[in-house]
Amino acid sequence: MSNVSHLKRLSAVRSNAGVKFLTPCAFPGSHCPLHSALALAGNIRGVSSLVIGIPECVTYSRVVLQKPGRRHGELHWMYVLDAHEVVFGCRKGLLDAIREMDRAGAKAILLIGTCVPDLIGEDIEGIVREVQQELSARLAFITLGHFKCSSFPSGSWNMLKAIGSLMEPRTICPQVVNVMGRSPDEEHIPMPPLLNALEKRGFTLRCLAPGAALEDFLEAPDAAANLVLSPFIDPLAADMEQAFGTPAFRLHSAYAPAKIDSLYAALAEKLGIQWENEFDRERSEALSLQEQAGGRLHGLRYVGAHLGPLSALPLAAYLASLGMEPLMIHLEEFWPDDKQWSKALHAYGYDPYVCHMVNGDSDAPVLESLAPNLCLGELSGARLGFPCVPNLSDLYGLYGHERTAGLLKKLLHALKEPGERNDNGTVSI
Repeated sequence: MSNVSHLKRLSAVRSNAGVKFLTPCAFPGSHCPLHSALALAGNIRGVSSLVIGIPECVTYSRVVLQKPGRRHGELHWMYVLDAHEVVFGCRKGLLDAIREMDRAGAKAILLIGTCVPDLIGEDIEGIVREVQQELSARLAFITLGHFKCSSFPSGSWNMLKAIGSLMEPRTICPQVVNVMGRSPDEEHIPMPPLLNALEKRGFTLRCLAPGAALEDFLEAPDAAANLVLSPFIDPLAADMEQAFGTPAFRLHSAYAPAKIDSLYAALAEKLGIQWENEFDRERSEALSLQEQAGGRLHGLRYVGAHLGPLSALPLAAYLASLGMEPLMIHLEEFWPDDKQWSKALHAYGYDPYVCHMVNGDSDAPVLESLAPNLCLGELSGARLGFPCVPNLSDLYGLYGHERTAGLLKKLLHALKEPGERNDNGTVSI
């Protein structure tokens, strides 16, 4: 397979730098991490930002955040390096800009270093330490040189970790639970049964995601537990475990009904509660579908494309437990905890190729040459000569047994003959 000889097997990947593009093409790569960091900063009330870079970067930044001021007093400013600063650094000018933002009323300022400040070795961390004591505003910083990565998720999780650096210890409130990865603005998305069960028992659910406020994040260490619903916020949950001892219950990576039951039981023990029969129907459906899928999926070989809200490697590990072999997996990002999932896949005897898939027309023939039985996810702009499982974004907002059931329904539906499929995409049990 010379057309994939440039790719690495999953076991050989140690960071996102090891994930190569599947095919060469005239494509600038995924969004610069600056895009996702700014988009997130612009959707957390009370967080201001200062982008430090050359004119191209600040022009791009203004496309993402079009107004320098926001509804709740946030300031989103740009610091443009001139030719002298590109060579000799921008310490003095940057200090002046930070002080001006502080005088203008910024509560918290996220300093975002782009490629050039990173390349010239500008010491933004040192600048933060130097000026913080004289300011009312809290300072945090991240460096997001695009030359270090080929994907955008690192912009989001690094930005969230930077906000986490502003947190301080608080007295624990036993009736407060952080829901990490669900926005307080998502009232149109049904509440998962687990969250409904917690609310019924009198728990306050604090949503930490776009749409939340800076104060929500700063108060987060008072929670009895973190429910992690998204890989984008998992690195922050890991930091909170280490700094404050806040236990994290990672629902975003749990698919096996037994694993979900174990998480629910551990959460109940931590919170000092007991579940009644809230999850029996969802568990029964997931177990029934898993039994049905076991015989149908065992021995199938698949490729993983764009999965929407799902993490690729935890999902691959679950499918491996059902006997499905991953041949190649698209990774938008190699997450900090993906090494454990790499080991899990290796334990099942699988070591797939990993890559970035960005050009459907060029990538499709390569995937077809692998002769898979199934494509999990979507390959934009390409038609494949084997079944696909599309629309996985429909699973957004589902967690626990109900998400597993939804996933298995989609898999079984994709493997049915066209005449056997139901119009609504479900399968008979």
